[in-house]
Amino acid sequence: MTIDEYNYSSITMNKIPVNNIFAAVFDKSILDPLLDALRVQPSRGLNPQNLVKFWGTDGTVKYLISRGFSARSVVHGFDFDGRVKSLDRAIFTRILADRTNKKHLDELKKLAKITPGVGYNQKHLRGGRMDSSEVDNFEPFDLVIVDLYAPHKNNFPESMDIGGQALIRAAVKNFRNVAVAFDKKSINDVVSQIEKNDGSTSLKFRKKQAENALKFIADRGVIESKFEL
Repeated sequence: MTIDEYNYSSITMNKIPVNNIFAAVFDKSILDPLLDALRVQPSRGLNPQNLVKFWGTDGTVKYLISRGFSARSVVHGFDFDGRVKSLDRAIFTRILADRTNKKHLDELKKLAKITPGVGYNQKHLRGGRMDSSEVDNFEPFDLVIVDLYAPHKNNFPESMDIGGQALIRAAVKNFRNVAVAFDKKSINDVVSQIEKNDGSTSLKFRKKQAENALKFIADRGVIESKFEL
């Protein structure tokens, strides 16, 4: 669904179809159960993956394309040796936008007009089925999937995961509008949810996932607090 297709008066925040996904994972195989589930949703027609659009970092995008899904890289230009590769306004605005707020969606449309192609690596254009106009639509994300690489006490704080934690926290803050998954179990929970709800997530589910994500981030902070700088 593009931004122009939203009907502000009829949007229900209970069930949100999972069609527009941001994914940036270290272990690519944890996405497999979700990809398999997205292919077989009965409401998605003969080629269900054609309706699912992914955005992500380079490695994840390449993997998604290899599995037959449309995917676009949000990595572009110099990213300070990977330190800021996912800290992109084009990502966070689409995670944090309130889809029931016309002002927020109007702002996304403005971003699409004034910053065409920002954050997207066009070398992946040939890998999927979206044209350039769809790439720049800036429609809100329905699901954010991020796993964090483990911190190492012998290489700390350099081994801190900055972008991943920021992405998870953004999704938690906006749980009414976007679901979050952060490890193998939480991804499998998403699979169970969309299988039960015909490709959608419920508000109750998104809230539970956000609560689990907060605990996950808090536990990570405890681990890191014991390392020497």
